[in-house]
Amino acid sequence: MKLKVSRETVERLKKELGIAQRLNNLRLYKIVKALLLIYEEEPAENIARLIGVTVRTVFNWLKRFMWERFSWPGRMHSKGKGRKPKLNGEQKRKLYRIVEGGPGKYGSDCGIWNSAMILIVIRKEFNVTCNPRYVSTLLKSIGLTCQKAKFVSDRSDDEKHRRKRKQRDEETWPEILEKADEMKGGILFTDEVSFARWGSLARTWAPKGKQPVVKTFGKRKGLKMFGSVEFRGGGFVYEECDGKFNGDSYMKFLKQVLSGCCCPVFLIEDGAPYHRRKDVNEFRKEMEIRKRMLVYILPSYSPDKNPIEKLWKNTKRDATHLKYFPTFDDLRSAVVGAFEKYLTDATKVICVMKKLRKKAGIA
Repeated sequence: MKLKVSRETVERLKKELGIAQRLNNLRLYKIVKALLLIYEEEPAENIARLIGVTVRTVFNWLKRFMWERFSWPGRMHSKGKGRKPKLNGEQKRKLYRIVEGGPGKYGSDCGIWNSAMILIVIRKEFNVTCNPRYVSTLLKSIGLTCQKAKFVSDRSDDEKHRRKRKQRDEETWPEILEKADEMKGGILFTDEVSFARWGSLARTWAPKGKQPVVKTFGKRKGLKMFGSVEFRGGGFVYEECDGKFNGDSYMKFLKQVLSGCCCPVFLIEDGAPYHRRKDVNEFRKEMEIRKRMLVYILPSYSPDKNPIEKLWKNTKRDATHLKYFPTFDDLRSAVVGAFEKYLTDATKVICVMKKLRKKAGIA
């Protein structure tokens, strides 16, 4: 196409192109860009391919511009807003509150929100019909995400339980820090964990429509481990439990911990039943009299207060998630391999106590 136009027209079209960029008006930008390319004698097919429209659309834009001149693009001097939202601000806030409250509160027997249910809510509450694919975009835009739920104890709402947790944070923990400083002792968090030979599942990226598949041995046998982490230096101690977790195996582990410590040990543990067995209590009392070990028990149903739980989670992520273990020794090698990294790199242990260390003023 060959068209003769004045220099003033070209300059004004360039200004219109700048206006379209400032306003983020994609339609105006495409029209003006196409007109400039026409005046630069670019073939219509190339223009259509570059702009992303048909050749007929390019010619229609040219005809309209020749007829209406700059009054036509002038009417598009508004910021590009895209498609008008289906829900207004108040409706979005109401939808947020409904989803946040859960399906049960809304009257559903199901405990999981899905797109079909939310479509029904939108139609019922706001008399608006939309595509199921739009639901996820809508929910993300109002601050909602699809998440995996977690279990919490039903006692978390119990006043007595909350009081004990608060007492631990505001009284017991500062007391432990103070006594440990006075006696130059070490603070150890201890716990036990079981790693399943049949593996563990987790979310991972994979090609669309091809769900990752992991072989499993099938037998319900696990690798049982005791472990403890030292609060200040990030030291780590572990020991495999050959049989069941019980008072005998736990006392054996405590003796191993004490054998590696020349200073008083402030041991923080959960309230597992075998921790309170008669001979275990007697052993702990003897160690307390000798000022070798002082034991503090965490509030019940409070795994979040024991940072070693995060270390177990990291171990499963690195050593067992989505992995197949043909033999029990393969499982042991994977777990012990992760544990050996903790022994050689204390930062991997310290990172699970980051918040506690910050509150205690430890860098």
